[in-house]
Amino acid sequence: MNVNELNYIRKKFSKVDPAKAFNGSFPMPQDYIDKMTELGKKYRSVRWLPLDIPKFELNVEEFKSAWEQQCHDILRVKPDVAEPWEKDKHPYGKKSTWHVPIFKGLHLYHHPSIPIGSGTFSEKMYEGDVPEFKRIVDFVFEHFPMHTITSIFIWNSQREVPPHRDHSVYWECPTEFRMMLHDPNTEPTLYVADIEGGDPTYIDLPNDTSSMAWSNGTQLHGSDYFGLDKYILGIFGFQHSDKSDELFARSIRKYRDQLNYKLDIDV
Repeated sequence: MNVNELNYIRKKFSKVDPAKAFNGSFPMPQDYIDKMTELGKKYRSVRWLPLDIPKFELNVEEFKSAWEQQCHDILRVKPDVAEPWEKDKHPYGKKSTWHVPIFKGLHLYHHPSIPIGSGTFSEKMYEGDVPEFKRIVDFVFEHFPMHTITSIFIWNSQREVPPHRDHSVYWECPTEFRMMLHDPNTEPTLYVADIEGGDPTYIDLPNDTSSMAWSNGTQLHGSDYFGLDKYILGIFGFQHSDKSDELFARSIRKYRDQLNYKLDIDV
């Protein structure tokens, strides 16, 4: 993890209005905004949190066989909050995400009312009826506290992922739901860092869960890369505030003593 790059990103991107989800593309009712704001006050000190969700056991051989046929290079197609530069003005030039993919990826689910390809990166839906992909999607819908899921996708890092925020929601409670499908690294590579300063904290999942969350409103996140194939699932959409509150509280009670930072929340 490049500390100088982390501090540069901190200076570049100030705090954003949590209510402006997806840059205002999806208007939300005031009662929902109020509930998510309250969750932000309650869980503001969470850096990252293992989720009390059963561990997903991936059939790695079946998954990789389907993945290699379906995945594609993820290239940037428009600026966003993570990288607000046009293609010809990006400070990394020909090495930017407009030209060199950080990930290989694949969408397993996309909300029918949102056109595929409307995001800030190139997107591809999987084709066919791959049982392992279907099992992943079914697991997400069963276990994650979402009111409306907008997309479920897999990214496979191809190089170091610089610290950034996602073009997503910015509540101060955990917002970024992820599931580590497969990670052969012997040390944690995924980290979060408070937007206001301090050292990064690596996400070191307990053995009994593959699910985690952190706040896109309070944290930057990034990932080291050591040449191994790590597959992480992203779940984007709108939380069910009551179900999220119950899951966060339950997860804190279960995992508080296993965290690599001190978390003082009365739940």
